[in-house]
Amino acid sequence: MKSKHITASLVVGLAVLAACTERSALTAPSARPLAATASLADRPYTWSLKCSGDGNSEANWSWTAAGVPITGTEVSVVPCLPGQTLSGSGVRPAAADGFSACVNPSLGSPGNCNTWMFDPAGPFKAQLKGTYKSCFPNWTNHGGPCLWYSSTATLNVDS
Repeated sequence: MKSKHITASLVVGLAVLAACTERSALTAPSARPLAATASLADRPYTWSLKCSGDGNSEANWSWTAAGVPITGTEVSVVPCLPGQTLSGSGVRPAAADGFSACVNPSLGSPGNCNTWMFDPAGPFKAQLKGTYKSCFPNWTNHGGPCLWYSSTATLNVDS
């Protein structure tokens, strides 16, 4: 009789243990989907600056979070000569939800500037074109009418 009681206790114990094991497997925290984790990481980006006209061009930009520039993401490209296309790459921080850029700033003028907002988990593309015009005195005509020079640059960013 004693062996039947021990056997019955073992069977009940194994059934309880099996039930606990199955239940804990169902209530364990699930892992985060890999795609969601990857979308919140730093991302590479590429840029190009195409320049034309009579003089040098330039551009500057930075990634932003809640409208504030993210320290260490500021880029300035100068000079870009007429007929030249400069390009490069960098890292878009995971915290970035915006991008701010200016093309062809000049003395007293910021140039053509724009700010974009985007979903940090998604891709981002931007294009900004700016033209700078400057007057140089026409010394051959004793400082007469200006000789006008124009510089145009187009910035493309893809992340």
